[in-house]
Amino acid sequence: SAKVCSVLKKIKIPFKTVAKTGVVGYIDRGADITIGFRADMDALPVEEKTGLPFASVHKGVMHACGHDGHTAILLGVAQILKKMEKDLAVNVKLIFQPCEEKPPGGALSMIKAGVLEDVDYLLGYHLFPQVPLYKIWIGKGPVMASTDYFKITIKGKGGHASSPHLTSDPIVCAGYLISSFQSIVSRIVNPLESAVVSVCSVKGGEAFNIIPEKIELAGTVRTLKKEVQKIVREEIEKKTETICNAYDCKADIKYNNYSPACVNDTPFSEKLNRMAKEITPKNLIDFQPLMGGEDFAFYSQQIPSSYMFIGVGDKYGPNHSPTFSINERALPYAVSFLASLAVLFL
Repeated sequence: SAKVCSVLKKIKIPFKTVAKTGVVGYIDRGADITIGFRADMDALPVEEKTGLPFASVHKGVMHACGHDGHTAILLGVAQILKKMEKDLAVNVKLIFQPCEEKPPGGALSMIKAGVLEDVDYLLGYHLFPQVPLYKIWIGKGPVMASTDYFKITIKGKGGHASSPHLTSDPIVCAGYLISSFQSIVSRIVNPLESAVVSVCSVKGGEAFNIIPEKIELAGTVRTLKKEVQKIVREEIEKKTETICNAYDCKADIKYNNYSPACVNDTPFSEKLNRMAKEITPKNLIDFQPLMGGEDFAFYSQQIPSSYMFIGVGDKYGPNHSPTFSINERALPYAVSFLASLAVLFL
C-alpha cells in the first residue's frame, strides 16, 4: 500500500487511502463517464520456494497468486494514462484493493468506503497460468464460481476402541457422510450444470485406541448459479441429518456464503471484446468459467463490470503453489493492453 502511494505521488496522480490499506487514484478529465480498474494487492500464507532473487523476505508469506503482478500492472497503466491524459475521453479511477484472499474479501470494505460511487464501468483482471502467454479471455456472464464454506461438527459417544458397540462412533459416521457428499454433484445436480463439493479438513481423535466424542469436517462448495447453490446446500444439510441420525450421532452445521459468483456484464464485456480485437486480434481466446472464487463478484453486483484473464503460461507452476511465479514478459504486454482499452473507451 505504501509503495503504491509513493508511485502515485511520484507521477502526480491524486490518491487517497481507504479501507485501512486500500488506495484509490483518480485521473479527472471532466468527462461524463468514469471507468475503473481494480488490482488486488495481498499475498498468501505460503512459504516461498521459488529461489528467485526477489523472493519474499517474510517467512510463511508470499505472492503465490500473482497479485504483485496485478499491482505492478495497474501502476504501469497509471503512468501511461497520466502521460496520455489529454487523449482520454473518460475519467479513470485506479482501485488498489487489499485482502482479496481472506474471506469475505476486501471488496466489501472498498464498496462501503464509496469507491464505486462515481464509477460507470469497472474492469478487473487476473494473470493466469492455465491461459497461454499473452492470450486473453474476456468472458460474458458467469466467469468464476460462488464460494461457500461449511463446517460440520459430528458429536457421538466416545469410548474404548475394543468396545465399539458401546459407542456411537463419529469417525464411521463422518466417513459415510463424506462418501455421500460425492453423489451430490454426480446424482443430484443436473449434469449440464457446474458444481464442486470438496471436504478439505477432517479433525478428530487423539489416540489409536480411543473412539473420540466428535469429528469436525470443513469444506467448500462452488457453483455458478444461485439455483444450483441452493440445491447443493439443501442436500448437504439433508444428508448430514439423515446419516448422523442413522449412526446415533448429532450434527451442528455452519454454512456461509463468502462471495457470490463473479458475473461479467454482457454488453460491457462485448464492448471490451470489440476493442480488444482492434488492439490484439490474434490473442483473444475462448475459455471456460473457473470454479475458483473472486470477491470482484461484489463489484459486479453493483455496476457493469468485467473480469478478464491474461495468460502467463504454466512455466512457473499453478496459483497458490510455493513455487509459483509469473512470467514477467506478460507485465508490459498487460500494461499496454489495459492502457489501450482506456484510451479507446468512448
